[in-house]
Amino acid sequence: MSLNENECLIFPVQRIISTSIAAMSTALFMTPFDVVRIRLQSQNHQFVKGDCFVFRNGLGDYICTCFNGHEPVPWYNRSIPGRYNGTIDALLKITRNEGIRSLWSGLPPTLVMSLPNTIIYFTTYEQLKCFMGYERNNLNLIIPGISGGLARILAVVVTSPIELIRTKKMSAKLSYTDLHNILRESIQSNGLRTLWRGLIPTLWRDLPFSIFYWSVYERLKLSIMKQFSTTATLAAFYSGATAGALATIFTHPFDTIKSIRQVQLGSNQVQSTERTLHLLYYMFKEQGIHSWYKGLVPRLIKVSPACAIMISTIEFFRQNVFKQTN
Repeated sequence: MSLNENECLIFPVQRIISTSIAAMSTALFMTPFDVVRIRLQSQNHQFVKGDCFVFRNGLGDYICTCFNGHEPVPWYNRSIPGRYNGTIDALLKITRNEGIRSLWSGLPPTLVMSLPNTIIYFTTYEQLKCFMGYERNNLNLIIPGISGGLARILAVVVTSPIELIRTKKMSAKLSYTDLHNILRESIQSNGLRTLWRGLIPTLWRDLPFSIFYWSVYERLKLSIMKQFSTTATLAAFYSGATAGALATIFTHPFDTIKSIRQVQLGSNQVQSTERTLHLLYYMFKEQGIHSWYKGLVPRLIKVSPACAIMISTIEFFRQNVFKQTN
């Protein structure tokens, strides 16, 4: 039985299990860096109830709403004597003053936000890839590209209403009855589309990323395994890191636009109806192409290892655990 056949004979429930474990592993490794980033951002301006900030865990970007402006101080608003003078300084001060566990204080919201999206995305990708006739020894780059793009669309469309409801619930002390009434009124006023606010700019970034990432990843993984005779897990780690970095560079201008809209949520500084390409053109005209790539380095530091950890963990379970049960 070929390696390709083993991949496609893995049951969906096994894919879900391996993806869940991979998502939790990625969150364990990457959450401390996002905790540090948010603490650095908030040291000059304490978040208050209703404020929004972007939470990045390496698997995705999510809007978080501050829902508790009183004691006990939430993990994103804690302050310690002195100031943070960078990432390393913040890591050391948080560990010394609050204990190392504080670096994982953002883990629960990370898992709540990322698990549904990640499970749908990776499981759907694997199922679509096999359904479309993926063959590792006769690789057609169109198949992983289309599979990744369709899987991303499904994951974003399915989880956008969930994310909206979760954010609204956190933003105020609402009962589920109150929340239901608010959503019903919004739907009556604006239609069902109100449940998918922010969908288009999210797809502008995530769809090209997924298409590019999976096409590059599958090709790199095959080349590494053939040239270096390494294990599938190790090849997946290197390929995931490289493909993640390249896809990040390729799609970062769209991430910049999405971040601008998230940060200015609720203000009049940006028109939500203004098209993504128009905003990119305006930024290029006013500030040059470098304005598209602000924040690229920290995003690369986050996304590349996250992709490597995620995909190599899935590959490990596929090759060493579920392979034995099928």
